[in-house]
Amino acid sequence: MRLLFVHAHPDDSSFTAACRDTAIEAARKIGHEVKLIDLYAENFQPTLTPDEWLSYPDPDAIPDELTPHIEALAWAEGLIFTHPTWWSGPPAILKGWLDRTLRPGTAFHPMPTGLKPGLRNIRLLAVITSLGASSLQYNLLLSAPGKRQLLRGLRVCTNPRCKTLWLAHYAIDASTEASRARHLNKIAARMAQIAV
Repeated sequence: MRLLFVHAHPDDSSFTAACRDTAIEAARKIGHEVKLIDLYAENFQPTLTPDEWLSYPDPDAIPDELTPHIEALAWAEGLIFTHPTWWSGPPAILKGWLDRTLRPGTAFHPMPTGLKPGLRNIRLLAVITSLGASSLQYNLLLSAPGKRQLLRGLRVCTNPRCKTLWLAHYAIDASTEASRARHLNKIAARMAQIAV
């Protein structure tokens, strides 16, 4: 499977980066093709400008800097986000990436009765993240807003049979070396289960 990783963390020595590296290594080991978009490393500009917004519905008006990202989305069969969860959702740079790249004509096609999926090539949506909240706090008390945004909201733009995967290390502020190691092992094991 062709897997596109979209990574959003400002510190390349972070646990989030270790999760990304573990997932990529495990995916490559069993034969998946991998591409990586590292938003902070490339200094991705997340702001949708007024001019870009006005040209948003025009599929021929895509800014040049977005072309490699949109081409990567068209190439991918799996889309995997690696990021910390801050204030219940992804970092602003990743939200900006979603705003700018998941455009009409790319992620969806507007129709009189709704929208037609534009990312039918995507058969897997996954999120690898860490949270300060516990599983109970995030999923029950907060209703998992970041999880719903990426795995439900974006899923309507993908293949109807798209599978989803959520790999979260909860209560990261109270984590230990052992709990982080277990999470990395879990990531590697789940990546190994993705069909090539």
